Amino acid sequence: MRRRAALVATIAAIFAPGIPGGPAAVHVSRMAHASTGTGQDTWLGNASDTDDDPTRQPDIGVASRTPTAIRLGRLSIGAKIAELGMDGSGAWQLPDAGVGWYWFTATPGTPGNAVMVGHFDTWWGGDGPLARLHEARVGDRIDLDVTKRTASPEGDAPDGTGEAIEVTETLTYAVATSRLVDRTDISPTAPTDDERLTLVTCAGWWSFTMNDYTMRRVVTAVRTT
Repeated sequence: MRRRAALVATIAAIFAPGIPGGPAAVHVSRMAHASTGTGQDTWLGNASDTDDDPTRQPDIGVASRTPTAIRLGRLSIGAKIAELGMDGSGAWQLPDAGVGWYWFTATPGTPGNAVMVGHFDTWWGGDGPLARLHEARVGDRIDLDVTKRTASPEGDAPDGTGEAIEVTETLTYAVATSRLVDRTDISPTAPTDDERLTLVTCAGWWSFTMNDYTMRRVVTAVRTT
């Protein structure tokens, strides 16, 4: 996103003020970001419990499944995925690097809208992990590695001798839409009934007045296998 905070402030103001859990368009300036270091970016959101957040996906009991990596082969995009949430003030966290998945959106591999964000560029002027997202075409393949943590059969034993087993599977998606939205448009993050993946990064031009990019690039993809 921003040069760098822009990304989410991408979603920042993808999540307009007044929407519980949604950011208001506030983020660290380029100079401030440079001075505080990576990992300080956040979206200023509503500090209410995310259980009351209308953008939160239904809990269907698959908390043991976590996305770990994403690849868009045609665009030579490949990144690790970090799990993101909110800080104590209700600000939406941003990834230091790579792509971030918000745990309070859908879990990949289950019905709903799994929302992920990644920077368009960096505060020092380099490319972010989603710098080429605007080149996505309908039908482009997206591979998403997901780690499932399950209990071994012994896990049901009264003495609790079972051990957790981690298995990685790859989910495949196809790009369905790619569009520009205003920086305050939160509609792309709404819950859905289908298995959807939504990728968001910054777009448009950098406004020093707003300390943010003017638009967001939103790519949606639907599960194929």
